Amino acid sequence: MQEIHFNDYPTPIEYYGKVQENDIYIKRDDLTEPTLGGNKVRKLELFLKEAQEKHADYIVTYGAAQSNHCRLTVSMANKLGFKTLLILAKTDEINYNGNFLIYDLYDTEIVWTETNEVPETIEKTLDNLKQKGYNPYFIQGGGHGDLGTHAYKLAFEEILHQEQEINPSFSHIFHASGTGTTQAGLIAGNTIHQSDKHIIGISVARNKQRGTEVIEESVQSYLESYAPKSVHNPYKLSFNTEYIGDGYAHIYPEIIDTIRNVIKASSIMLDPVYTGKAFYGMLDYIKKNNIKGKQILFIHTGGIPLLFNYASKFEKE
Repeated sequence: MQEIHFNDYPTPIEYYGKVQENDIYIKRDDLTEPTLGGNKVRKLELFLKEAQEKHADYIVTYGAAQSNHCRLTVSMANKLGFKTLLILAKTDEINYNGNFLIYDLYDTEIVWTETNEVPETIEKTLDNLKQKGYNPYFIQGGGHGDLGTHAYKLAFEEILHQEQEINPSFSHIFHASGTGTTQAGLIAGNTIHQSDKHIIGISVARNKQRGTEVIEESVQSYLESYAPKSVHNPYKLSFNTEYIGDGYAHIYPEIIDTIRNVIKASSIMLDPVYTGKAFYGMLDYIKKNNIKGKQILFIHTGGIPLLFNYASKFEKE
């Protein structure tokens, strides 16, 4: 199998503009490839490399019907020559758009499961593939795990190098926080380098207790495996749950307005489930906490197909 090389790094950092006397910058991890990219690309490059090293021939992962992680798993694994199978949570209605459309373009093999039967379905699926003579490699939903964390520890170091080249020194780094691996990687990088940046994850779904627990577990697991000398270094975990609304994929008016305002100001597209919610959360957080005179970075984690999946939300009456 070919060597994994989907992107040249670093991804660019663009100046967005002034917000309450702060300079806002956007790191364009949405510009990664393939198939409209996003933060999962960095993680999957590492997971798929390990799959190659283990001589796997079938990639299996889990997600929702409109999972960004599943979209990129299918497209990246396909390009590398793997067979791919998605285990997707059953849903009452499938919108043949967004990420699901991309699964279909690849003629992706799908196994549907009830959400309360996910572990059993994963085990059964892997056993079936092994019985057929395959060597499957399973990737946790969202790219969760030490390799996924490592991907954004490397991204944090990338940001440190970019600061030296373009001059701003970021006091805060905001991003959408879902499964928590991206935030865990950024915190790990911040901790290992004993930096004092505020890493603020805007939750798109999880409550404070669950979200914080998962991120803490991910940070500790990573540090124990990759940087044991930093295990006891103090760090701050800021997991903000004020902007979830009624839950995952709840798209409220402020998100719609934010997406419209950002594209008109910068020609940068956000999605309504992750980055639109997080960007709105960042703006409101800055205002509520009266942050001024800082240089602030927003990491655009991708998810653009979801903008089209929820296009009807943007129709004006």
